[in-house]
Amino acid sequence: METFLKTCLSSALGLISGSPFHATGTGVVDGAQKMHLVNNSNGSTHPSVISPHSYKSNTKYKTHTNKSTNLMLEDSSSTIPPDIQASPTMTGTDYSTSGRWVRRLGYAERFMSQAHDYGCMTTVYSLWLESRIPLDYEHIKQASVIMFRKMPNLRLHLDHLDDDVWWREMTREVVDVEELATDDVEATIQLLVRRRYHMQEGPLWFARFVTLDPNEECVRDNNHNLKYKYVCIFGFHHNISDGSTNMKFCQVFLKVLNDLVQGKDIDMCQEGTFAMPLQDDLGNNLASIWFVMGIFLSRLYNIILTHGFPVWNFINYYRMPVEMEAGTHVLQQNELDENVTRKLISRCKMEGVTLNSAFTAAANLAMYKMMLDKNSNLDETNLCSQQAINMRRYWPKHLRQDGFGCHISLLDVIFPTKRSDLNAFWEYARGIHGILNYHLTETKRAIKLLPMSERLSIIIRHNYLMSKLGLPSASDNHYTVTNMGNLNSTFPGTGEEVEVSKVFRSVSCHFMPTLCQHTLQTFRGRFCYSLDYYAHKMTRETASQYAKEIIDTLTSSIHVPN
Repeated sequence: METFLKTCLSSALGLISGSPFHATGTGVVDGAQKMHLVNNSNGSTHPSVISPHSYKSNTKYKTHTNKSTNLMLEDSSSTIPPDIQASPTMTGTDYSTSGRWVRRLGYAERFMSQAHDYGCMTTVYSLWLESRIPLDYEHIKQASVIMFRKMPNLRLHLDHLDDDVWWREMTREVVDVEELATDDVEATIQLLVRRRYHMQEGPLWFARFVTLDPNEECVRDNNHNLKYKYVCIFGFHHNISDGSTNMKFCQVFLKVLNDLVQGKDIDMCQEGTFAMPLQDDLGNNLASIWFVMGIFLSRLYNIILTHGFPVWNFINYYRMPVEMEAGTHVLQQNELDENVTRKLISRCKMEGVTLNSAFTAAANLAMYKMMLDKNSNLDETNLCSQQAINMRRYWPKHLRQDGFGCHISLLDVIFPTKRSDLNAFWEYARGIHGILNYHLTETKRAIKLLPMSERLSIIIRHNYLMSKLGLPSASDNHYTVTNMGNLNSTFPGTGEEVEVSKVFRSVSCHFMPTLCQHTLQTFRGRFCYSLDYYAHKMTRETASQYAKEIIDTLTSSIHVPN
């Protein structure tokens, strides 16, 4: 019977699976073997190609401008790093200039790649830089070249082998970097989060250097020393990276940039490895066919057949603005100062909950309050959440550090919420903490969901079609939470000459089955929160009201009685 069900499910899912190679990205990679570091005033994006040579700190660069305002760098020397040398010749094809096959894609990587066809899963990180000396665009270009060589996930693209999709290393050093001038960094981020990639050619990441308004580009610190201010924006396709990987990128980039501006020798050792998705085998072992079939049928019912039944309790009162173009929009983050952050964390510890559990409680109660504003008779409701889980927590300890790639899963959880919870915040938060901890440690639900994740791209395609038809999208969760945690150990943001004052993250998920995504982290002692909302599902007014209500609920909870 189980074999029969597996066969039926495999056949059905095969009909709805997608290819990660449908979409065409911006910026065509040509066959040039020199580096075109793009500096286009018209806003177009073109990958930059470097001759395959390793970096020398005393390399001299010559530049000239052609009709398309590309900058060409020459005079690199030495040899390509041994870990990206060409593979041995394979039968039937000349692979003398082809990169090394790395491994097959894992479940999450396949889902991310398929979602790219519909404009989803582009992650953007923004670093607000403060420098004691003026920074030059050349520094950013050089640092980007070095990052390509140091981070193995930045050298990958997709290719087919034996009727399957594999990761493959690039044989040319390709760096897509550009200098921008903008008065609105948030609008620039919102534009860049829509960017597409050439999945079969690479690169699957980019760098942008933003020059701020000259009147705002420098400030004085407490010692009256000048500090020059800039913004670096990095984009990564989600299939090559997750939050842990991107924080490591930021840490290494800041170190490289500080070394460059100080004229120090650059450490060219590779950072970490592009890790195997160990969680996939765990998922295969733990998830029975009955569990997978149940999840598939449940989501089919909730999303396709009832068109989002689990979130009706909210969208009935806050109607979806379907006339708006589908897209991920960002609300810049709210920050709690160091004193308030310290008090909040202390109260969480006293109550026996994590900051993530307290935030989830605030997100639920804030949404419930908004529903009560529209219907005062709503005595109870369910709030449905997706929590992004770092799957490295289930790896052997010695493999967790510097294992790069996309190693996450989404844990979907339902939180029953009633009117009395509004006056018992910490008791409610402890209940949420218990539910989350139960599924993380006992049921391991996030692991069991992995074998299903690739095939759930049907949700992306369904919502894409609904948007094209001008119809409401379907969701089975109210929101997603991505908690980057306390960045003190992973990315403190400090440096001798250049340091980071703010980190901002956004990811395009507008066809996912949620209404919005919360991103939170503690950076340099401050709790930081931002909201990605989806313009065809939630108005900016509603999103702003929701974000404000969350922060108010969270901060007011610090001093409420037990």
